[in-house]
Amino acid sequence: MSLDPQRTGPIEVVAPTTVRSVGVGRWRAATFALFLVNGLTMGTWASRIPAVATELGLGVAQLGVLITTIPAGALLGLLLSSHVLHRLGERRTAIATQSLLAAAISVFGLSAVLTGNLVVAGVTLIAYGIGMSTSNIVINLEAAALDRQTGRTLMSVFHATWSVGAFLGAGLGAVAIAARLPVSVHFPVIAAVALATSLVAIRFLPELGDAQSETEPIRFGERMRVWVEPRTLLIGLIVLAAQFNEGTANNWLNISLVHGRGWDAAVGAAALTVFAASMVAGRVAGGWYVDRVGRVSALRTAFALAGTGLLLIVFIDAQPVAFLGVALWGLGASLGYPLGVSAAADEPRNAPARVAAVATVATIAGLVGPSVIGLLGESVGLPQALLVVAVLVVVGLLVSGAARPPRKAA
Repeated sequence: MSLDPQRTGPIEVVAPTTVRSVGVGRWRAATFALFLVNGLTMGTWASRIPAVATELGLGVAQLGVLITTIPAGALLGLLLSSHVLHRLGERRTAIATQSLLAAAISVFGLSAVLTGNLVVAGVTLIAYGIGMSTSNIVINLEAAALDRQTGRTLMSVFHATWSVGAFLGAGLGAVAIAARLPVSVHFPVIAAVALATSLVAIRFLPELGDAQSETEPIRFGERMRVWVEPRTLLIGLIVLAAQFNEGTANNWLNISLVHGRGWDAAVGAAALTVFAASMVAGRVAGGWYVDRVGRVSALRTAFALAGTGLLLIVFIDAQPVAFLGVALWGLGASLGYPLGVSAAADEPRNAPARVAAVATVATIAGLVGPSVIGLLGESVGLPQALLVVAVLVVVGLLVSGAARPPRKAA
């Protein structure tokens, strides 16, 4: 039993005997470890994409199709995740998905690259996407439960840990490239480390749930009804705006400054680095800020900072101002997704279905966003096309109140 300062009464998150047997400290450390290794595998993949293209002999169009298989698999995993969790529970789902994730990236490295078979490559990356997205649902549920159990906002810090893992994966990828380590060796080694770490960490995860779910099982229809719940749909808009925000920066910030402004490529790379650093800083400090002002005020501040940064980038053609805008944009983009996930998981009953629903919306935004910006960039130019992100930021700002925790009886 814990008292969340943003709520009106006590909330029971997991069975107290389960929490005592695991230990909140070990539970928290295990959740941090899982966020870290999931970021590590994604950073590893991203760092070796050029090597994959070379070893498979792929052109730009073929590479684009291959890369799309990961979000396609992720979308499938998200749509199935609440049903899988209902059947298996958090710990067995985590074991299955972390195993699938590691196996897929290993098989990709060993088989697809060595044989050059694009069908094998595509199938293994779809499997990787399924494992990654379903595992992310589990660890986000555990993070949200820890927030409720401790009365502190740790969700944004957990997401910062994922970013640190991605940075570590990219750094190790750079070392592997310098050492001329082939993907067929690099991927299985990282997968083995990630899986071993995950299996140790999963031992310290409690099974989540509440007494009502035990006495009144959650049926398929109830899991699907989250898609018509007004609050869940509004939270979906929050994470859509947040994901579109972050995804646009990762895909288009660099090219917008280099091609749109005519600045040096080094300036574009530096701006992207500032954005990533600001994202991590915002997530590390975000929990502290949320605990002081509340989730809704923190979201409104974040969207306001992102909107201000975007307007500075679009309308003022000066490098110092652009870097200020990028820093504000990164800080503003850092909190929308983790706080949206926290809001979706407020009600322990049926939380997996709600978290999966909002994560699905975010994934769709990630799939559609790059194309939308590209088409607008062709018509109005870059960075003017970034104004569409500012519009979504305003939408996120207007619906931030949906993230207010529901009132509970004392």
